[in-house]
Amino acid sequence: MNRFYHSKPINLNETIVMDDFASHHALKVMRLKNNDQLILFNGDGSDYTGQVINITKRQVEVSIKSKKNIGSESNLKVIILQALTSSDKMDLIIQKTTELGISEIQPIVCERSIVKIKKDKIEKKLSHWRQVAIAACEQCGRAEIPKIREPENIIKYLERVMESDKDTKIILSPEAAQSLDNIIPNSKQAIKVLIGPEGDFTKQELDFSIQKGFSPIKIGPRILRTETAPITILSILQYKYGDIV
Repeated sequence: MNRFYHSKPINLNETIVMDDFASHHALKVMRLKNNDQLILFNGDGSDYTGQVINITKRQVEVSIKSKKNIGSESNLKVIILQALTSSDKMDLIIQKTTELGISEIQPIVCERSIVKIKKDKIEKKLSHWRQVAIAACEQCGRAEIPKIREPENIIKYLERVMESDKDTKIILSPEAAQSLDNIIPNSKQAIKVLIGPEGDFTKQELDFSIQKGFSPIKIGPRILRTETAPITILSILQYKYGDIV
């Protein structure tokens, strides 16, 4: 059954008009017709089964028949602090980490980041990233959309981090001596993972992150690309502490 995101509240036994983007996708791509059944979600943790009752040139009206809490969210809260990279790589990171159950993505700008986003382009970029996450949720069956924050300079971000907070904080570094086996996460708090750019962190960035409580770890003998690292570490964390079995 086809699954679509709807940005507004959804209630049982009501008729709604699907969002413009979802309507376009339903009509032009999925070729839905009257009486077809579909699933809608709006980020509240539930799936809503509905039936198409009217189609116009650009709109789809749906009658909501049932609601189900699908319980597809991971019990593990992981926040990826991802150094900005090229558009296609960021899209890949957002798509795959969403599928793997990421809670939040905080893009960061490092000294060696090859990509910078102008202030007047940030809202457009955030909207695009959110749409990538929504599409991934539609595909993988998640009913909650991960938060994607506005990009922030790594030093400014770290200045706000409290050394005493209870979150487990790790920074991926190929030079680290310890592995994830040396880290015991606090099951009631988040795991924050700091991932550097193509040119790696500067010494100042690495030292400051350690000062702020981030433990350097390596996840194998090979150096991973910046777009490979978040997918790999999230897969490992979900297997060790989350819901991948």
